[in-house]
Amino acid sequence: MIKTIAKVFAFTSIFKNLVLTQKSKTEGITQLHPIKIPGRTVFVREKEYFIRENIVEGTIPIVFLHSWGTDSLGSWFNVLPKIKNISSFITIDFKNHGRSDASWERWSVDENADIVISILDELNVSECHFVGWSMGSAVALTISKKIPERINKMILVTPFSWIEGERYKDNFLFKLLVGGVRIRERLFPNKNPQSKYSFLKKSSALKNEFTDWAWNNLHRSKDDFIYGDGGRHVVAFDSRDWLGDIETETLALIGGKDSLVPQKASQEVTTKMQNITSITFTNALHGIPWTHDEELVEELTKFLNL
Repeated sequence: MIKTIAKVFAFTSIFKNLVLTQKSKTEGITQLHPIKIPGRTVFVREKEYFIRENIVEGTIPIVFLHSWGTDSLGSWFNVLPKIKNISSFITIDFKNHGRSDASWERWSVDENADIVISILDELNVSECHFVGWSMGSAVALTISKKIPERINKMILVTPFSWIEGERYKDNFLFKLLVGGVRIRERLFPNKNPQSKYSFLKKSSALKNEFTDWAWNNLHRSKDDFIYGDGGRHVVAFDSRDWLGDIETETLALIGGKDSLVPQKASQEVTTKMQNITSITFTNALHGIPWTHDEELVEELTKFLNL
């Protein structure tokens, strides 16, 4: 009986995803865009990358680096409106994310760092702050190693020093796990964005007037490209050997209830870096820029002297 029910459920789920028309999540009120700053693209080594620029005269630009599996606006939609009148900023969609070009070739944190540096060169940015969330924090750390003279201050949200999956990448069971994730994403491509949308709603991080935008934005992620190379599971990143060489003044914001990047993983960053302070939001999960945007902006403005 249980097997029959499971088979019916699996067939129904696949049928719905493959055949039925997908629906929006509009909440029935006037729908708005969370931040109306138009973007443009720049070319780096024959690839096109999407950026947004906000200019406030006399301020040092903040470069916002998003998390894995979202894009620059999807990560920072609650933060950017709160600072657009007090500071310049630049947002960048990483390779294989958002509106930037994608590739079936494997990519790495180091490659994304080089792309960001090239974009800053293209924009003639000689001095900036960095704010990176999760994967974006790894990219920010890598950039601070490469061009420390151009970074004034750095804020790392839920940072980590290395990717745990890297040491298991050749293990058969780990490959099987990653393969299962790929299969799930290809059979049920809406599950990942739906779970993120559900989290945004349940946590009250998403206002009703932004629901249509958020639903569409989350479903635009390039899961085929992200999972084509195993995503973050096989992307080599390990900063433990050089973390102690980073001299950039840094603030780490840590989620006390974060299960994706537990406190222990973030604390390895905070203990090995020379010039870093940390603040723990005790009741925060991994989504600090979504759920604790007010606290994040408060700490950001104090740390960057805005």
